[in-house]
Amino acid sequence: MCAIVLANKGKELPMSDGRVTADDVARKAGVSRATVSRTFSRGHSVQEQTRQRILKAAADLGYQPNALAQALTSRRSQIVSILMGELKNPIHAVLHQSISMALQEKNFIPISGQIGVDSDADKLIATFRQYQVGVVILTSMNIPPGLIGDLHKAGLQVLLLNRIDDDEITASVCADLTQGGALAARHLAERGCTSVAVAKGPAGHWTSAARFAGHLAGLERMGLQPAKILEGGYTYADGARVANALLAGGGGLPEGVLCPNDLFAIGLMDRLRAGAGLRFPEDMRVVGFDDIPMAEWESNQLTTIRLPVHSMAKRATDVISRILVDEETVEEKIWIPCRLIERGSA
Repeated sequence: MCAIVLANKGKELPMSDGRVTADDVARKAGVSRATVSRTFSRGHSVQEQTRQRILKAAADLGYQPNALAQALTSRRSQIVSILMGELKNPIHAVLHQSISMALQEKNFIPISGQIGVDSDADKLIATFRQYQVGVVILTSMNIPPGLIGDLHKAGLQVLLLNRIDDDEITASVCADLTQGGALAARHLAERGCTSVAVAKGPAGHWTSAARFAGHLAGLERMGLQPAKILEGGYTYADGARVANALLAGGGGLPEGVLCPNDLFAIGLMDRLRAGAGLRFPEDMRVVGFDDIPMAEWESNQLTTIRLPVHSMAKRATDVISRILVDEETVEEKIWIPCRLIERGSA
């Protein structure tokens, strides 16, 4: 193949379609194509002098190895699939961004997908195997029954992010939601609230149960019992619905409300402002959960429990490195504490 030298770059490029291949690097470095492949593959040794000559040739030509082709050939992959549920809640987008960036910084290749209870699990698994996905990260709360077991049976490594599973064999990195719920309850008690309502999240979700358990435990430690248990949810509309029920219920409003997440808390406060002119924290103290970007907006100033999203992403990436690079079998559950973020609502 003929080559030209660009005067302003000093790099040789093939004259065909401009795409540099491993064959081009091999010719320039005076080695075989197989040696080039070993140089850019983990777990293969090449003499240091030869390796440096190949790396220089690759840099001169602007060569980048094809990660997918390497995975298909070696059956060792840097590809990590991130399976998300619905992205209506902003915390899911924050979590996705954090884990994607953390993976890229470690030279892993993140690919994203969405999954729900009606998803075709067999088709999903076949696609993962076709592309030699190294690890599957599951963040969705609503997944097809038996999916984790099916992934394991297919030989796929699984990491649970911000959720756990009772099978005791799947690695997980999770925020300590019960600890966070207890922090929120203690905060309201320390601010003088003796009448505190606790709103549940969606039924059947582990995250809802963990947050609710933390709220109840935190109140009990402060010598309090919930004034009301509210059937809540995770959406803005759920918060507004519960606010309407509080206004119509009679018997007086609670001094404080512990909310299952921030969207719910914002919906609750907006409806109580519009429907009864309530002020926060003068008339009621409210604590959310997650610390989504909207929580710090001037109109919200929501006191909340911050999920340790960036810490979870870093620890998850460390676990993936142990699985894919060090070839460890990782089954541990890693818990990361939450933090209370104080703003105007409480």
